[in-house]
Amino acid sequence: MSHRPGRPRLEAPTVNRLAVLLLALGATTSFAAEKPRLGVVIVVDQLSAETFRARLPTVTGGFKRLTADGFVFHEARYEALPTITSVGHATLMTGAYGELHGIVSNDWLDPATGKPQLSTEDANFKVLGREAHGRDGTAPTSLRVPTLADAVKRSNEKALSVSVSGKDRSSILCAGRAGLAVWFDAELPMFTTSTFYAKELPAFVLPTNEKFAKQVASGAFAWGLPGGGITGKAPQLPSRTDDSEPFAEHKDIQDDIDTGEVDVALEAVKSLGLGKDDVPDLLTISFSGHDRIGHAFGADSPESLEEFAHVDRELARLLNGLDALVGKGRYVVALSSDHGVMPLPELAVARGLDAGRLDMKNLRERLDRELDERLGRQDWFLGSKTPGITFNAKFKDRGLTIFERLRAVARQQPGVEDLVLTSSPRGPWAPLITRGAYDGRSPDLYVITRPNWAYGTVDRTGHSSPYLYDRAVPLIFFGTGVKKGQGGTTEPINLAPTLAALLGVSPPAAAQGRFLEQVVP
Repeated sequence: MSHRPGRPRLEAPTVNRLAVLLLALGATTSFAAEKPRLGVVIVVDQLSAETFRARLPTVTGGFKRLTADGFVFHEARYEALPTITSVGHATLMTGAYGELHGIVSNDWLDPATGKPQLSTEDANFKVLGREAHGRDGTAPTSLRVPTLADAVKRSNEKALSVSVSGKDRSSILCAGRAGLAVWFDAELPMFTTSTFYAKELPAFVLPTNEKFAKQVASGAFAWGLPGGGITGKAPQLPSRTDDSEPFAEHKDIQDDIDTGEVDVALEAVKSLGLGKDDVPDLLTISFSGHDRIGHAFGADSPESLEEFAHVDRELARLLNGLDALVGKGRYVVALSSDHGVMPLPELAVARGLDAGRLDMKNLRERLDRELDERLGRQDWFLGSKTPGITFNAKFKDRGLTIFERLRAVARQQPGVEDLVLTSSPRGPWAPLITRGAYDGRSPDLYVITRPNWAYGTVDRTGHSSPYLYDRAVPLIFFGTGVKKGQGGTTEPINLAPTLAALLGVSPPAAAQGRFLEQVVP
């Protein structure tokens, strides 16, 4: 397993690096004549390139404006695994893959204790408002390299950076260490932050939190879709919620959380004056509801389409708000996604494809039995976390002496394409595994599913596979310094270096991506 620097980007000519340098130095080139003062990163969680292309004819709001007036890469492929929320956000904002940034999943097993370690977990920093819950805190401690927010702050100590999301991990991994991360906490329920970033709630979240408190008390959340969708029954709205039933567990109110994200973002722009002076600032907003609805109902469901339409409307409101608060000529946007999504396996079966759901626990138990039979009974594994299995360190070396036998057993399980040794992967997916692996965090055994097979049996659909429906996402640039147009296939790691160049700052220090010069006039 390696966390060495990634392969050279041979497709990036020397002129790209020179262009970035000239921009960072404030050179008077045609595309740097009017540099924006606010960079805006928008992440739509679980938006695959395939889904985006299919839904593009239906858009009427923010997506329409971005694609009509911006530069669109319809397919940006993650060249690393796994394709998971924490990994994708870290990759987008650092411009690097997991071998460098160190985020290998939403959580991983601590090899010393066997306990799950969340990607943004740090008990030294408490979540504001959660102290009474006795829960551990959050911080970007596990992130090993700087983000775009850190790069913007490094360019000028007066620079401001705010990150907003419906998930703590998404906001924190975008903000890095120098930004201010706020997110919606379903247990409170309100927008909050951790003591890593602030000792008290930022004033710009308070108006939205007051609105949510009134909605919770009245049960006034609305679902815009009249039918029952793929679930076969209408979404059930809670008439009222209480402490025993956290209201955000109801998938039908994700729209309201996305709306709250835009409210908080615009209030931050207004109250902090983002983009109003000559120092470049950064705003990041990650729409989490699209992912939660996709997992709950399926990416092909009417519920998911409804959520996409809502994000489209909220994007329009965000852009209109930025026009009014910052000015059309003073901001630049980059939109992408942290990962894609696979179709529902049941729909794939109905279409005549080989598809299904892989029970990771069952697979681990089969491998455990094989080890017991051949080498004697031991506690061989710490556990399994999609998409892999981690050995008990005491027995790892001995267990790996029969790796090829374990691989053969795994491949007999329906839905398993291959079992790969993460430290020395072989086969067509080896480069992707290597770029995403980090010592002490990645699983020892990497499970590759067959196409159209989902990891796990709980969610209706998921991601994490090496296939393009999980790895390919859109990448759009829009605003000051960006021309209208379309490009070929690219990589999401190019978002951070490109936006940095457009803002006139140096890219994140460990970025493996490159400046996409074709987006500028």
